[in-house]
Amino acid sequence: MHKIITVALLSLAVSVSAGAAEKSSGNIVYRWVDENGSVHYSPTKPWGVKYESVNTNYSAQQREMIDESNKAKETHDRLMNKEQIKNDEEKAWKERQERLQLCIDTTYDKMSYQKRRIEDDSVKQKLDCEYTFSRAKQKSKYDDCILKIESERIEKVSQLEQSINQCIDADTPKKMIQEVMEKHRENEERKNAIANGQH
Repeated sequence: MHKIITVALLSLAVSVSAGAAEKSSGNIVYRWVDENGSVHYSPTKPWGVKYESVNTNYSAQQREMIDESNKAKETHDRLMNKEQIKNDEEKAWKERQERLQLCIDTTYDKMSYQKRRIEDDSVKQKLDCEYTFSRAKQKSKYDDCILKIESERIEKVSQLEQSINQCIDADTPKKMIQEVMEKHRENEERKNAIANGQH
């Protein structure tokens, strides 16, 4: 008999316990600390322990602060993105400018050597004109010979100078070309000054 009453009382206690653990409404959660000191949160009321209600809704002031923080972060991200884009563009410009500078400097060095050869060949050919034709007796033929040699020299130099175009694309910015050519002239002047013993 006593055993039956005990079971009935236990069943009643479990029912009361289940009813006490009702769900919270809205954005209320329940906080409690167990016997080991661990903190717990639950959307339902705990049974048999001391707990406190926590409203997870933000106040108007908190929402305003969160909005301001989000806006500040978005502004920061946009600025950082713009700064990154700017840095990438500057890096790409510098790398392209360095490639153009190398190409132009190398091409002009080759041109300088080839021009000297053209000039030397032209001088030799003009001397041949003097040996072949007398200025006094065959002036007309001599003049024609010199004119032909000079025309060929100009044509060869002109063709040689066109080789610089291989360094410049159709979309190469004019500002970049101007900066590279200015630096090239400064380097050439520096080389000439060193060669002539100037400092």
